[in-house]
Amino acid sequence: MWLIILLYALFSSSFSFGKMLLQYTSPIFLAGIRMSLGGIILLAYQYFFAHKHFRFKRKHTKYYVQLIVLGIYVTYILRFWGLNYMPSSKVCILYNIAPFMTSFYSYYFFGEKMTIKQWIALFIGFFGMIPVLLTSSTGEMSIGEIAFLSWPELAVITAVATHSYSWIIMRKLIRDKSYSPMMVNGISMFFGGLLALATSFLFQGIAPIQQISGHVGPFIGLLAATTFIGNIFCYNLYGYLLKKYSVTFLSFAGFMGPLFGALYGWYFLNEKIGWQFYLSTAIVFVALYFFYQDEFTPPKQKPQKLEDAFQYD
Repeated sequence: MWLIILLYALFSSSFSFGKMLLQYTSPIFLAGIRMSLGGIILLAYQYFFAHKHFRFKRKHTKYYVQLIVLGIYVTYILRFWGLNYMPSSKVCILYNIAPFMTSFYSYYFFGEKMTIKQWIALFIGFFGMIPVLLTSSTGEMSIGEIAFLSWPELAVITAVATHSYSWIIMRKLIRDKSYSPMMVNGISMFFGGLLALATSFLFQGIAPIQQISGHVGPFIGLLAATTFIGNIFCYNLYGYLLKKYSVTFLSFAGFMGPLFGALYGWYFLNEKIGWQFYLSTAIVFVALYFFYQDEFTPPKQKPQKLEDAFQYD
């Protein structure tokens, strides 16, 4: 059980580390450098240690393009841009709606049926976001808002939506096209990162690198830590835990993420945690409990969803 706690404790640290990295560079450059670096590491491992799975078929390019553009490029640029103006704990809890979005996409694209209880839980989960969305930091207010949502909030919610959609595409490549998860992640991260770097240099020139000047040591240290934790260690730990626990149980345990996110935000970034955060966390926890309650059945009765099994942060 302690390994599950460790998994989500480490996953959540990427939000605080990302916020700290944004002190030195721009969101677009950070998305590019982190994803391309993570992609290189995954592809190198695949090539040298699991070469039989190192393959790519041109006819599947359309799926990879969607993963590269939506799953990496759009997702991480919007995530880091929103994180630049929002508390890391708030971004962390907004990501808790990802399981609901993924299930909705599965229903819409694949016709996977959900029970009445799961539909109710889906709406409870979205409702649970309202308390935290009603709070706005100084950074958010400086950007502006539409209705009761700030532009950074909309950016992060859009990032969660594209991130969740990418699991649907990834499932198709892994289940139907028999690709290795590490190969799919490596290709999408590497080329999505390169696309972000190209965008950064096109519109920002070398300004992001100049911002890092004088802070090279802290930047490299934080970048190495978040890449290793999010792209390598947690990825393999999740795979190991799948041998001992069900996908349902691991997904349900994800409610711990925002709690760790709040702790890191308070400790590393001096972020104030209001009652709205705890209320939203409690409501989302209840929604997740009801949503996954119907999933706690023996594997022979109800198959697990493959897209939940392969996650990267």
